[in-house]
Amino acid sequence: MAMMVDRAIGDQKQFIQANRAKIDLELQNDAVRAEMATEQAKNLVIDEEVSALVRSFNELIKDRRYQEAEIIAKQVQELKPDDPIAVSMFHTSRMGTRLMIDQEVRDRKELAFLDTMIDIDRSAVAIDPQLPLTMPDARDWEALSRLRLQDDNNGENRLSQAEQEIQRKLITDVSIKYANRPLGEVIDELSAVTGVPMVLDMRALNAVRVTTDTPVTLQLPGSIKLKSALNLILNSLELTYVIENDVLSITSLEAKRSKVYPRTYRVTDLVTPIPNFSTSYEDGLAGALRAAYQMTNPQANVQVMPVSMTDLGNGMAGAAGGMNSNVLGQYNPMGAQGGFGKNNPSMGGGAAGGGSFADFQSLMDLIQTTIVPDTWEALGGPSSMSPYPQNLSLVISTTSEVHDQIADLLESLRRLQNLQITIEVRFITLSDTFAEQIGVDFQVQFDDRAQTLPTDSGGPSVVIGWDGVNGVATPDLDITLNNQSFGLAPPFGAQTVTNASTIGFAILSDIEAFFFLQAAQADNRNNVMQAPKVTLFDGQLASISDQTQVPFVTSITPVVGDFAVAQQPVIVVLNEGTQLNVQGIVSNDKRFVRLTLVPFFSQIGKVDTFTYEGRRTTQSASRQEADTNNDGTINESDEQETEDVIEGSTVQLPQFAFTTVSTTVSVPDGGTILLGGIKRLREGRSERGIPVLGKIPYLSRLFRNVSTGREAQSLMLMVTPRIIIQEEEEERQTGFNSDRQ
Repeated sequence: MAMMVDRAIGDQKQFIQANRAKIDLELQNDAVRAEMATEQAKNLVIDEEVSALVRSFNELIKDRRYQEAEIIAKQVQELKPDDPIAVSMFHTSRMGTRLMIDQEVRDRKELAFLDTMIDIDRSAVAIDPQLPLTMPDARDWEALSRLRLQDDNNGENRLSQAEQEIQRKLITDVSIKYANRPLGEVIDELSAVTGVPMVLDMRALNAVRVTTDTPVTLQLPGSIKLKSALNLILNSLELTYVIENDVLSITSLEAKRSKVYPRTYRVTDLVTPIPNFSTSYEDGLAGALRAAYQMTNPQANVQVMPVSMTDLGNGMAGAAGGMNSNVLGQYNPMGAQGGFGKNNPSMGGGAAGGGSFADFQSLMDLIQTTIVPDTWEALGGPSSMSPYPQNLSLVISTTSEVHDQIADLLESLRRLQNLQITIEVRFITLSDTFAEQIGVDFQVQFDDRAQTLPTDSGGPSVVIGWDGVNGVATPDLDITLNNQSFGLAPPFGAQTVTNASTIGFAILSDIEAFFFLQAAQADNRNNVMQAPKVTLFDGQLASISDQTQVPFVTSITPVVGDFAVAQQPVIVVLNEGTQLNVQGIVSNDKRFVRLTLVPFFSQIGKVDTFTYEGRRTTQSASRQEADTNNDGTINESDEQETEDVIEGSTVQLPQFAFTTVSTTVSVPDGGTILLGGIKRLREGRSERGIPVLGKIPYLSRLFRNVSTGREAQSLMLMVTPRIIIQEEEEERQTGFNSDRQ
């Protein structure tokens, strides 16, 4: 058996040795076929995965989800980096993403444009004239107010949540009936009844010689708040309480005074004065003219006469402004609006900042003199106060009790300062014009058949017409009767009368009659109102203007130089339109308003011109081209032509009409008072005719002409103020009351 096995092994080795090349080739082919099968299987898996991704890609492209499709395209690129399908998918998704972004931008632009146009139309909606202060939507305002008030309380409250809960429980009602009870027992009982943790500061109590056994006697018939009960019990022992360390600590007055902490108060609205505004002649065109001349020639002294509307109203033609803001202003006169020219500074330099006008000292003095004066450093107390101009705030370090008093004082000042007044001044002009005119032209002419005047006295007598004026015969020797008064105009209102109706007829015979009737009647009624309205703070001086400025050269001033003479114009700028300067002060009970007003209504009328004759020159010319002497021939006598040239300066003399009232009145809130008024009445009747014939009934119209005219005008200036209290308007329009929150 072993020999057979060895023989088989030997044969096999010989076979392998003889066929080694063929065997190696077969093995190599098998390996290649296996590798190809593996690669084919791998490619098949990739193709299936790519097919699935392509289907997902197509679905995403269809749904316009380009960013997700771009991620799938990148996955396909990882599987088949150089495959055209992957490249196409990536380009398609990237282009879709860009198109989507472009479309989003277009949509946003269109939406923004639409919102802008709608906002413009929304801005054109007028507000209710009965509501000078319009609040936002009630729900939006309530949400905003709650958020702001909550943030304000959180920012100013130094107490923890537990300490705030103790502070809220201080208004709990308790019954006080103690007779010689030890202080410690009283405090423990109040703590148990109200749930407020109370402790005794024994060190502070020992300093004032008070112990837990000190008797307390206090009996009240009804219930009172816990904080009032503590004050009644502790004040008799020269003690007080303070909330700290999440408990209510009973301590001495001296110990409480030594416990100070800083707190920041925003006082921008209290230290920044409310500016006054008053109009000035330098506002507008007059100041611009002065500034232009000064820039051209700094040494020039251009005479621009200061004649503003308010100046004319006050009779102060040489003043620089209409009203003295120092006299009328309750606050510092800082707010004069800067116009052109050197007399109109702006509100302040840009580098000075908002605190440059802040008046901290007045507020600090008020606090130190009215709230526990001996607690401040000036009198040796522990409290201090310093301004911080960068954000217009006060940093005060003092006790909690003084902090509460300061907060109450600032709140009361703000409530008084927040009063506003809306003032409307109405200037109403009522006019009624009536005119009537009837004119008759009545002529009669008698034909006397005389052709010429007689030459001797021996012939028959002849009756001829005589003109009665020049002492000569009428041209045709006829006897005429003329009766006309077309030129008779009404004494008043004649400018409104035109020929409304005319009738005429003539009778032609030996007795010729001509009859013309002309009649007209006019009745005009006008009602013109100007009503400037302005809103201002209590005590502030404000102004409103609606005017057109027109310059006029009213005079000239000779300017003499070296071998030269020039003329410098004197320019007057007149303001045409409406202007109102007003100051309002609310009464203490907020029911009346004291108003100081200077309304001014002006109009520029006819402008006349006047020319100063300066130099006269004569120009002569010789020619034979025209018949200059009207003798019918052109000869040497027509050669001379003389022309006088007059040179001079023309000045303007405008007519300026204005109505103004300067007064101080007291008006109820929402009421109306008549500041002043002017009534004018002019009427007249004109009659012209023949003395006797003009009195005959029925026939008098032929020999009498009558015209009547009447002009009536009434000017009234009325003012209506309305007090704006922000808290009232807030509750009336939105129903929100911050005091109840």
